[in-house]
Amino acid sequence: MNVRLLPVLAFLVFAAPVSLAATRGGTERTAMRMAMTGGAPPVVGPTIPWTKGRIVWQSSRMTGERRGPHAVMFPGKKVVITLVANAPRHPDMSFETGGLTNPTVCVSQGAHVTLKVINMDYGPGMIHGLVITSAKPPYPLEIGRHPPDMLARIAALAPRSSSRLRAARYAEATVHFVARRPGTYYYVCPIPGHASAFHMYGRFIVRQSRSPTTP
Repeated sequence: MNVRLLPVLAFLVFAAPVSLAATRGGTERTAMRMAMTGGAPPVVGPTIPWTKGRIVWQSSRMTGERRGPHAVMFPGKKVVITLVANAPRHPDMSFETGGLTNPTVCVSQGAHVTLKVINMDYGPGMIHGLVITSAKPPYPLEIGRHPPDMLARIAALAPRSSSRLRAARYAEATVHFVARRPGTYYYVCPIPGHASAFHMYGRFIVRQSRSPTTP
């Protein structure tokens, strides 16, 4: 059995009845249709070679400070966060940073964030993107282009160009934003079905800055 179908089968068993269009194949076709008809942002094609893609992947594992088994802290006023969609040796349909799968990512209020995402997935329609929003799980099949309190959006990224990691080219994109408002947000793959059926998301926490004590 294709391991990519296991999360969907569990979803079909425990959730309300849905059609097979909600399986991986259905979500792939929906994503491709939306991309081609203008229902989603334009897809960024794979352009960077393995030599650069490997550097990006390695940097994702070495950045940030691990805070326990499920969280990564990015301290300071200027931070760089790299998230990898479907990183090698990590679960399918997931994000990786700091060497962890879908961890809680923490930054300080007022931090100037440079967020880079690279898609290392492979297969027809295996597009991945990212939005940071206050919308909480569980998510609908389609998140929409304007989720609430959106901090950032990464364009839809095409899958890598070859099944062989070293021979492939990869799609990546970068966005810059300021984490002005403290609170709990979520980084989510907005491609239809990826968050709802595969739980491709994680928490993004903006910690409130402590006011200086008045003498």
